[in-house]
Amino acid sequence: MKKIFMMLLLALPLFAMNLELKSGYVAAHTEMMMDSTIDPINNYLKADITIENNDITTIKGKFWLEMTLFTSDKSDRDKSMYEEIEAEKFAFATYIISSIVKSEKEDGYVINGTLDFHGEKRELSADAKITTVNGSLIIEATSMILMSDYGIEMPCLMFMCVRDQVDLLIKATF
Repeated sequence: MKKIFMMLLLALPLFAMNLELKSGYVAAHTEMMMDSTIDPINNYLKADITIENNDITTIKGKFWLEMTLFTSDKSDRDKSMYEEIEAEKFAFATYIISSIVKSEKEDGYVINGTLDFHGEKRELSADAKITTVNGSLIIEATSMILMSDYGIEMPCLMFMCVRDQVDLLIKATF
């Protein structure tokens, strides 16, 4: 009886399943007053995510990406961005999921977690739509950060400054 009980206890972690990331990206959006939008994207999102019993609210794990893989329509601006965020010193941004809560929207959830960016860790929530399509789990989330919260001062040219607020769009397909 003791052996059966031990086998059952050892089997409990088997109910958690690792999800394999098929594709994913993070798109950022900010603006420069009286100029244009700035929309870098990073198509190299990585993930280490688990789910228990196919229950979306049990998803745990982390996402991360390399900061120098963000690109926009202007490579010279990308180089300036890498300098401003000190991408050589702080090479990765990581998001660790602490909880997922169902919202009132259809397929709507709130993902809560901690963003580790530019050497600062801050709580960050994202509104998300999580669906299953043809056997794939798809997470589409939006959030916003202030660069000043992470110790980054946005550049200015004369009186034209890049907006401190950066809107984030994340999509991951498992």
